[in-house]
Amino acid sequence: MEYKIISKRQDSDTLLTTVEYNFDGVVLTIEIPHFQPQAVKEVITGIVNRGASEERKLHAAKIIENIISEL
Repeated sequence: MEYKIISKRQDSDTLLTTVEYNFDGVVLTIEIPHFQPQAVKEVITGIVNRGASEERKLHAAKIIENIISEL
């Protein structure tokens, strides 16, 4: 997984980052809210964790496609 922060903005006490993820050629752009972040490390951890979740979703979708074709 590779990611690039495209934009960042503040909405009251929430930092919103728009992140472009590249999962082996599958590119997703997602806005991620970070509620009351206390440090850059916390924001980066949120971005990495969200990327891992999105990657699992993509993988699960492929598995389901295979199951459907086998039914």
